[in-house]
Amino acid sequence: MSAGGARLGRVPWTSAGPVSAEQRALIDTIAARWGQAGLGVSPVDGAGRLTGPFDLMAASPAVGAAVLALAGSFRDGLLTPAEREVAILVVADLEDSPYMRAGHEPLLRSTGVDAAATTGPCAVVREVALELCRTGDLADGTFRRAVDELGWPRLQEVVWLVGHYRSLATAQRVARIPDPTAQEGGTR
Repeated sequence: MSAGGARLGRVPWTSAGPVSAEQRALIDTIAARWGQAGLGVSPVDGAGRLTGPFDLMAASPAVGAAVLALAGSFRDGLLTPAEREVAILVVADLEDSPYMRAGHEPLLRSTGVDAAATTGPCAVVREVALELCRTGDLADGTFRRAVDELGWPRLQEVVWLVGHYRSLATAQRVARIPDPTAQEGGTR
């Protein structure tokens, strides 16, 4: 629970005060596993508190651990790092998630691929992610092109990835997670 009424956006800042043993275990896992992930936003601030969606996960550690595990599973999936980051950044842009954008832009840059790729698999991933975010479905033509270019298993992974990151964006929007680039230290 949040000490002294500290807030992250409009929600209690879970990792800013005393936490349960389950919350502490998840906080430590996040710091260890995601602190070195190369994200453009640290999951832990200078005061040792979790930032953004990571703190939201700590509020309910059983669910938070599952959310974290699903996010981590995409690292070991079939999509290339560039394809994965293109899809995440489409979600970040369309869902207006500045924390997600700040966290994932450096990961895409490190692949050498532009988010606006117009050819190849990244372009197909971008098209699929855009259509999923805008309509919640894929038109038959988009589906066929994606299966032809990516194969069914990789297309299915894009669908799960987009859905997962849309849920993360929703949680951040409801909590009013601040834009980490708009303030010193990335959190308030």
